[in-house]
Amino acid sequence: MFIPLFASCTLAGLIAGWYVFPLAQREERTALPPGWRITTAALTGAAGGLLAWVAGPSWAIPAFLLLAVLGVLLAAIDARHKLLPNRLVAPFLLGALLLLAAACLITGDWDRLLGGILGGAGLFAVYLALALIRPGGIGMGDVKLAAVVGLYAGYLGFSSWLFVLMAAFLLSAVAGVTLLLARRATRNSEIPFGPAMILASLLAPALPYS
Repeated sequence: MFIPLFASCTLAGLIAGWYVFPLAQREERTALPPGWRITTAALTGAAGGLLAWVAGPSWAIPAFLLLAVLGVLLAAIDARHKLLPNRLVAPFLLGALLLLAAACLITGDWDRLLGGILGGAGLFAVYLALALIRPGGIGMGDVKLAAVVGLYAGYLGFSSWLFVLMAAFLLSAVAGVTLLLARRATRNSEIPFGPAMILASLLAPALPYS
């Protein structure tokens, strides 16, 4: 059963990734190179397959496919423009909340939804505090995205929430060092934080305690 689910979610992610790509092109400030379309679609398909493989059959699969689809697109936009547009982040949050609520309506596991809501609010508060303490380090786009990834992480449980919180900073630091060593950035370069947040949230379901 896992193989058909994995294949169908990979295909769904690939197709969805291809068709949502034009959302980035609606504004010049978020536009991506046309050559990135196949790459983002492939990454979305891979993310969708990974989530299906580690989560198995679950009513939450549609919500996590949304994480793959919009998460990869937002990560690409942030990597290119250092920007996380509200017109994508806001529907992302609303869609994730509705899909996770639908899953809980079917299963009756409302504690997961409560954990997700608390996780989203908690991670939003953490990132907002960091943005206020150190202006320029964490952007307001990151703060808003934190509500989305916190929702998913909180839905999975407190351990996953802690993982997403810490892993995002670790992955961002690794990316910064890598770019520095590759001479693609300097010590004063601004490293977009969104891709690390998205990657951390995509990895969280694979943890043994999720």
